[in-house]
Amino acid sequence: MGHPNCIVQIVGYKNAGKTTTISKLIAALEQRNLTSTVIKHHGHSSVPPKARYDSERFITAGAKASFVEGGGEVSIQLKKEMSLTELLHLQSLVMTVDVVFVEGFKDTILPNIVLLRDQGDLSLMNRAQTIGIVQRERFDVDRKGTAVFLRNEEEAWISYFVNQIVEMRNEHVQNHL
Repeated sequence: MGHPNCIVQIVGYKNAGKTTTISKLIAALEQRNLTSTVIKHHGHSSVPPKARYDSERFITAGAKASFVEGGGEVSIQLKKEMSLTELLHLQSLVMTVDVVFVEGFKDTILPNIVLLRDQGDLSLMNRAQTIGIVQRERFDVDRKGTAVFLRNEEEAWISYFVNQIVEMRNEHVQNHL
């Protein structure tokens, strides 16, 4: 199988809404007949029941697969610590999809959507390739040219991010013809 056409990272600290955001974007992309998978990194411990529950949410939303890595365990029952590169390769062997969402792996820089709970999360703003920002409450973010939405502006940010993802995917396809 081939590599995914588009990889989008969702970045945020605990309880920022990463799983919910990914689930909503998966459902919106599915309405456009675009397929997706999720690769999630869960800290440094074994994959807990909540991470497995998150995987179920992704599948219910329409993801074709969900991979969770944490503490050397991959939820597809491989007992091997895997890097994001290895997980992306494994995902590409399992199936070809239009979009792969990556949750976690904060040290990796990919095209990303940043979720901010409050001003204490501003350290996440030191990232390149930020597509946009979703905040729980409005506060100044010094990112000229980057779209910023409030969490409750759901219809607006879903529409914006889906359009950005579709454009990125189309560029990728065009570049690989």
